[in-house]
Amino acid sequence: MHRPTTHAVPVLAAALGLVVSGCASDDAGEGYAGVPIRWIVPSSPGGGFDTTSRQMEPFLAEALGTTATVENREGGGQAIGAQVMLSEGGAECTSIVTHGVPHLMFSYMTQAVDFDLSSFAPVGGISIEPGIVRVMNSAPWQSIQELVDDATARPGQIKFSVSLLQSNNYIALLQMERELGIDLNIIGYDGGGPSRTALVSGEVDATHAGVFNSLAIADDSRVLAVSQPENRWPDITNDAPPINEELGIELPPNASNYGLFASAECRDNNPERYQALVDGLKATLENPDYLAALTELGEESKVAYLTPDELEDLAQQSQDEIELLLEGNPNAFSG
Repeated sequence: MHRPTTHAVPVLAAALGLVVSGCASDDAGEGYAGVPIRWIVPSSPGGGFDTTSRQMEPFLAEALGTTATVENREGGGQAIGAQVMLSEGGAECTSIVTHGVPHLMFSYMTQAVDFDLSSFAPVGGISIEPGIVRVMNSAPWQSIQELVDDATARPGQIKFSVSLLQSNNYIALLQMERELGIDLNIIGYDGGGPSRTALVSGEVDATHAGVFNSLAIADDSRVLAVSQPENRWPDITNDAPPINEELGIELPPNASNYGLFASAECRDNNPERYQALVDGLKATLENPDYLAALTELGEESKVAYLTPDELEDLAQQSQDEIELLLEGNPNAFSG
């Protein structure tokens, strides 16, 4: 896996103009009473997990009546951040992690780690990131069909970046290769920020990324296709067509779901704090000020709340699907 060095540019809540009151509600966060929280992000600064966590941080901290510090712990196919949460404060509910489905499943199913799905307690789903194909404005292709035609004529020559080789974005490109009979040069990076930087710097020719987490480069790039049955985000995706509609194929919908996770020990041994996290997340995603801040960024439609049970069901379904993929090609997701 190629991991370039990039300059970290954290997206701070203050820079987004997020303003919250300094007081928590009287009945919020009773399990914390000012105990600070480490909010672990398992990827580099500037990626989707990082940006989403920093957007939410002041609102969740307010709901819990405490403070939260976002901490990037990238590496290890996003396993390091998960492990840090579990081993450093996880049992006391003083560490939480933003992770994704299927990213979390890949982190323990494709490498040797000492955790699995049962190690985590879902707090709730946060948002959805539909997959898209994005290229620079100067790219020679005006449509996804032109890109596919070029990839057919030049096998292995078109470089695509993805946030990891263990992500929904990588799955989407593998499915494209298989369905279309093309060969892409897919390069995995250590997070969405470096993956998009690779596109802007000219290190790669295209990227498969999320609708919302790639908005930071929207002025310099354009979307060729949306990896969904319909484009419900035309204003922020250049009104790009669904990939199946443009190419006349039947690829499955592609997206990642962002969720907040605590440790299973937190849920089992500190039920009051765990419930405070569950209630605080729901309150955050319903907070009018948070939603207004997202609206200013054009990101309000990414919010997709899931209850802990719904997120756990989604994670189990993803694990089952990945097991089938690995049975067919056990080395497909190795770096």
